[in-house]
Amino acid sequence: MLPSAKKEITCRLLFALIFVACGGCGSGSGGSHNSQPPLLTFTSTPTTAAAEGVPYSYLLSATSSDSSPITFTLTNSPPGATLSGSSVSWTPIHAQSRVSNAFTVTASSASGASANQSWVVIPNGTVNITAATTYWTPSGPIDVLPPWGANPFFIPDALVPQSDGSFLRFPGEVNPDGSISIPGVPGGYYWLQMFDGNYWTGASNFDDGIDLIGRPPATTSQNTTGFVASFSSIQPSANIANIVSLQTDLYSFPVLLSGFVPDNASTFTSGVPIASDIDWTQLSEVYASQFTQISDGNFNGYVLGPAQTISGVTASNGGTNRISVSLSASPSASVPLAIEGTAWASAAQSIGPGTSVPVFSDYALYVQPYATDRYVVPTSGAIGPDFTVIRANVPPSNPLFPPITSYGCFTELGTPGFSAAEVGGPPIVTDQNYGTVAYGDPYPSTWLRMLQYCQLSSVTFPFPTAPGNTTFYLTNKQTTPVPSGPVAPILTSVQSPTLNGNSLFQSATLNTTTVSIAWAPPGTGQPFGCFVHVYRWGTDPDGVPDYVSDALYATAKTSVSVPFLTPGNIYVFVILAASDANANIESTPHRFKIPNAESWIISAPFVIAPAATSESAILSP
Repeated sequence: MLPSAKKEITCRLLFALIFVACGGCGSGSGGSHNSQPPLLTFTSTPTTAAAEGVPYSYLLSATSSDSSPITFTLTNSPPGATLSGSSVSWTPIHAQSRVSNAFTVTASSASGASANQSWVVIPNGTVNITAATTYWTPSGPIDVLPPWGANPFFIPDALVPQSDGSFLRFPGEVNPDGSISIPGVPGGYYWLQMFDGNYWTGASNFDDGIDLIGRPPATTSQNTTGFVASFSSIQPSANIANIVSLQTDLYSFPVLLSGFVPDNASTFTSGVPIASDIDWTQLSEVYASQFTQISDGNFNGYVLGPAQTISGVTASNGGTNRISVSLSASPSASVPLAIEGTAWASAAQSIGPGTSVPVFSDYALYVQPYATDRYVVPTSGAIGPDFTVIRANVPPSNPLFPPITSYGCFTELGTPGFSAAEVGGPPIVTDQNYGTVAYGDPYPSTWLRMLQYCQLSSVTFPFPTAPGNTTFYLTNKQTTPVPSGPVAPILTSVQSPTLNGNSLFQSATLNTTTVSIAWAPPGTGQPFGCFVHVYRWGTDPDGVPDYVSDALYATAKTSVSVPFLTPGNIYVFVILAASDANANIESTPHRFKIPNAESWIISAPFVIAPAATSESAILSP
């Protein structure tokens, strides 16, 4: 190698070593390029306390490590929130109260640094309650506000659970429009104490209203008013129990009169005096019907025949009102009628301690007048009206009111003191096919047609502190559109119920008043919620030892912590599972649509030891 080449290589190696050693030194400043970017940090803590209708504000603060100016941007917020400079402002409206409202603010410095701060605000808010009774009449619905009165027992409260087992009570206030406001309720679930029960809900709007068929009750001075109805154009028959009936559009007295027609008679007159304070001038329509007892194949019962609607009826209070009715043939309809009795018998099993016994079955196909977009549940079989077109053959309990209404299915719970033969037929525990049953149907096509079926079963266990037994009657019932196939349960009872982790059907003595009842969903159907009825051992109004109704708790969950149990008492718990096409147990528990169903179970007796401590105190906020 030439000396000059060797010298050049040596110089290049030396230059490379120097370059690496100095980290790639440049010919400029000679300084480092690894300096850290400026840091931006929030120094303010978000304000999370807020209330409906009250201005909310949060003053933002942040620092930058290079002391450069900072600007703020509201990048996520509920509607109505604004940012002015470094101040977030917002006034929560009703829809934003008691629910989560997310905020995010971005801080940016002039040097390019940025940081985010996010928080959630759940404003305390007002719970609004309406409870109008909607009466459905031939001329449309009429809303009647509840008479809350001055009695605080009837005014709803909100009970908010605390971590120590106590409750904060937020009282309700009656508004001029008849609604209730409960202000200041924090977000989350609470017990809404209504006069008809307690509802576990997180809703800020609750409709406790109900629907009823017929004109609202109107009263006048006490009097005795008579009605005499003369029926003509009856289809005469021999050896068959024909019935005529006159129903009204009044809620307070829908079935005016009815009676059995003598054999071969084509006319019939019946009268009834009524001592009451009912204002009969409110009556405007009456509905006359003839029912014929038939035995066709396996079916034995009543079907609607000739009928007539009379509008523009005028009646006076006191004296006697006479109504003449000429019946007309009804358009014919029919239904394939079959009962899947084995499924109903199976649904009556494992619904309480010991063995449950089916007591009776009952069904009716009927037309609901006036209200066409909902299912109006009559509060008893005598209140409606609903227009029966098929009725199972049930012996009458009162000759003035033959069995043309579906009142048997309105028996639900307790010891009603009636004979099963008075309200229903023998329990249907095997599959029955009644074939196609024809009946008359003269009513408007817009009115709802529906079939109601029920099976009542009994559960009996000994009195806890006295000789004798207690019998509870539990109902599995449903109302559906006119069936096209066999009638089977669309809802069965809840499964695997427990109390504090042990079987609900096994008696126990508890050393605590903290009681948690849980269950698995029904095997058939999806309930919109469950109602837990609490019965306490005591005495009935006649002084007879018995279980008396103590409280009702409703929830859409599959468990409930039952509050306000008292040491030294004995309780049984009844769980009603309810399904419905519209009702919501947390916001509209009584606004129904078909299909609608309910099914019950009952617990064994449970003793709360006298030394047990009570934790369900109610405190004021």
